Amino acid sequence: MSGYPASADGTRRFAQRAIDEGNPDSAYRALGRTGLVTSSLGFGSYRIDAHTPEHAAALEKALLGGVNLIDTSTNYADGSSETCIGNVLAHYRREELIIVSKAGYVQGQALTMARTREQGGAAFPEMVKYTDGCWHCIHPQFLADQLERSLRRLQLDKLDVYLLHNPEYFFTEATKRHKSGSLEELREEFYDRIRRAFSYLEGEVRRGRIGFYGVSSNTFVVPRRNPEATSLEYMWMIAREVAPAHHFAVAQFPANLFESGAMLTRNCATGAQTALEFAQEHDLAVLVNRPLNAFYRNQLIRLADTPVRSPEVHARVDPFLPPAFRAESLSRKALAILTNTKGVTCVLSGMRRPNYVDDSLGALRSPAFDVDLHLYEAFAHI
Repeated sequence: MSGYPASADGTRRFAQRAIDEGNPDSAYRALGRTGLVTSSLGFGSYRIDAHTPEHAAALEKALLGGVNLIDTSTNYADGSSETCIGNVLAHYRREELIIVSKAGYVQGQALTMARTREQGGAAFPEMVKYTDGCWHCIHPQFLADQLERSLRRLQLDKLDVYLLHNPEYFFTEATKRHKSGSLEELREEFYDRIRRAFSYLEGEVRRGRIGFYGVSSNTFVVPRRNPEATSLEYMWMIAREVAPAHHFAVAQFPANLFESGAMLTRNCATGAQTALEFAQEHDLAVLVNRPLNAFYRNQLIRLADTPVRSPEVHARVDPFLPPAFRAESLSRKALAILTNTKGVTCVLSGMRRPNYVDDSLGALRSPAFDVDLHLYEAFAHI
């Protein structure tokens, strides 16, 4: 395993080399309060595995093109995503690259293992059984098991960032099962579980197996009245209670042209701030997922050029873009808008094929421009 995690000097060196090779200065920024420097575009590995050579080739192309943040999870391709990344990392300067993984989903081999433990009388505590094929857990016992497996697959001694992966399944399952108790009681139990998870993660920081931690939640950006809403503000407060010099440093959530809760929904600080604004104020790094796959009004909208919807989307976007950028593909526009939105640290683009990498790198290499939030409002009423 590699004993050299991402470092401030290493990530700065990577950024400077990429800038010297032609990438703009604006493509690199601080990863919140971690001291690390990240590319504004990250390699999202949801659909990569260790059995497809094209996936490893795409990751290598992204790294050579100036991307130095890789995001994965224990459940991506049932662990094979982490294995693919680990195989590629062996050939690169580890201290220049930021590796993010996540845990919480209990699927595939993890689900088989959890069932076996349960049958043997050693079940993981606080298991959320959402469906027969998808359980969820953020209890320290499960997180410890999953972290060990992630490190082994990634061939690392230390993860730079470790995230709880969509803990809101607690609320989703409670709603599905019509569990008794008020929403306030459910939220109290939920944040108690977050507190125990954070205490465990602080211990892993002290142990030297992770650098920083955080939460990836699809519901950081929904209105506070939503019964499945999670609060970035509450989690920040819990981290401060767990350890005054805490290592809670990263939040991940979806954002795209159609899903603009991060930019427009004021659900933090008693309704005065958006999640992005709260993150900025507290120097939290923000990783954006689903930049090109919008779930809007019960349908999936792919933000890439197609004959049906693309002309309408281009027409709404172009007035907010620099004239020189208006001829770019819709996917490049969508990525560049997010990377230039104030408060966004890194946009995770699924780049499992080399041609996807080429398209995404066009956004990374585009000149910086200011994003007017009225752009997102223009899509809020379609």
